[in-house]
Amino acid sequence: MPNPSTLASNSPRLNKAWFESWFDSPYYEEIYNHRDLSEAKEFILQLTTTLALPITAQILDLGCGWGRHTRSFAELGYTTTGLDLSPRLIAKAQENFIQPNNPISDRMKFCIGDMRDFQLNTRFDAIVNLFTSFGYFDDADQDLKVLRNAHRHLKENGFLVLDYFNKEAVCMQLNESEYRQGPKFNTKISRTFEDGHLLKSIEIIHPDSAHSNEVFTEKVRCYEPDELRDLLTLSGFEVQQHWGNYQLSPAEHNSPRCILLARPTNCPAT
Repeated sequence: MPNPSTLASNSPRLNKAWFESWFDSPYYEEIYNHRDLSEAKEFILQLTTTLALPITAQILDLGCGWGRHTRSFAELGYTTTGLDLSPRLIAKAQENFIQPNNPISDRMKFCIGDMRDFQLNTRFDAIVNLFTSFGYFDDADQDLKVLRNAHRHLKENGFLVLDYFNKEAVCMQLNESEYRQGPKFNTKISRTFEDGHLLKSIEIIHPDSAHSNEVFTEKVRCYEPDELRDLLTLSGFEVQQHWGNYQLSPAEHNSPRCILLARPTNCPAT
């Protein structure tokens, strides 16, 4: 298996952010295994058809995870780069999807990098940030850095697709506590709102006493759609579409998703 390119700093960190610990854990993939390749294929086909992206388009999957959307773009014929901060997830993407002498694999590459400051020598026709891969930082200015860095890597006539949860729908339907039994471990999940963030506590419960229980956290800022629009405007984008689900239906107040399509308008403010 080829080694993924390392774009992020290799300096050790004593206090890792929640997303560094959680996404690089072996449990993350099990918790979200219902978000599979078939689901990704349906959405990416709908998206590329709606945008009428030419087959020559180069695409950046920003926050690609284990690469299910990257793979879906490549299967349709697009040249796609998947970038993620998690070495574990990038290694999984490499293992699953990169095979020698495979034309689909030849259209994909994966690399490790921080969304805020990665540097690639490419301007893309489209950048996608999917499955709520945004809003992870305590300081909202860090989210602006993500969008401004995306702006720098996008062609003047390119597309940015930002896929986020719809705060109003989450508030109405919040499942505060659930317990899942699995073949390898059990999981207790608790959800709450705190200081403008959606917090999810994930306790990994091992059936055997040889392993201690482990607790991970997800902490995502609860942006309203208008707040996301404002961030995009500050970053040099103009929002052109607002969809409410992965079928790209028009957004409503109770839609499960907030999917924004934006295009560059000018240089972002500094």
